[in-house]
Amino acid sequence: MNSTAITIVTCSYGPDAGRCRRLCQSVDRFVPADIEHCVIVPRRDYPLFSDLHRGRRRVYITEEVVPGNFHHLPVARKLWLGPGAWPVRGWIMQQVTKLSANYVADTELLMFADSDLELIRPLDKELICRGGELRLHRIPGAKSTGDHLQWHRRAALLLGQQPRYFGSDYVGQLITWRRSNLEGLQAHLEAVNGMPWYRPVARSLKFSEYILYGAYVEHVLGKAHNGHFYCAEEICHCCWEPADAAKLGNGTAVVNSRAQAILLQSNLGLQAEQEAALLARARHYTNPIVSNGT
Repeated sequence: MNSTAITIVTCSYGPDAGRCRRLCQSVDRFVPADIEHCVIVPRRDYPLFSDLHRGRRRVYITEEVVPGNFHHLPVARKLWLGPGAWPVRGWIMQQVTKLSANYVADTELLMFADSDLELIRPLDKELICRGGELRLHRIPGAKSTGDHLQWHRRAALLLGQQPRYFGSDYVGQLITWRRSNLEGLQAHLEAVNGMPWYRPVARSLKFSEYILYGAYVEHVLGKAHNGHFYCAEEICHCCWEPADAAKLGNGTAVVNSRAQAILLQSNLGLQAEQEAALLARARHYTNPIVSNGT
């Protein structure tokens, strides 16, 4: 296995098919052609994505990737049934799918790109890999209340520890993991919980896959063994709220000069043409440099 090769992983579904197609176009423009892109979608939505399966890109079916015999309910797009007929919300299922990335990616390095972001400049691998170590998005002291605190407490329980806040936030965009660490996390979850790793994860009501991985590599493996360098810099400009999108549109948003992508969260309720206009505006004033020519 090439220890420096990267695979981009995207988990998507039908309502985000247009956004995913836009992401793929930006990947093909700004990412070297030798970096593979894996897209994972539910079986019912595969026809919307099947034509993307070409070149560097492979499209997989969620039900064939995630272990444990999960089933998408026929009339409820956002509800699945897990092992033992346990109901699993779509948001949790997407996180279980990300935690299954090692079943589709052959490389040691994984980078997650959500459907609702678009790359805006050539991928700067120096932001991701440094001296043989991979970037771990980690912001000390951030997001220690509300849902984030519940995600930390759930992660602690899954890892066999007392519920707590782990001291840093690990949630972001263009998050990078090591495949070997992910496999170690799966084994650790099974040892602690006495069942296949995906069962306790899928039965979580409040959960973050990024916090689970971050807490595992920092507080179980430790810095000397996890192969990561810690970085608080945001490498994706995120529009989580309508006000963020408005600033992007009028040119008052402060976009990091090294930002690799723009995120327009899908639940902002923007129409496709509105998103396209905002992203065009962002590309104009961030002035991305030339593409890779692919």
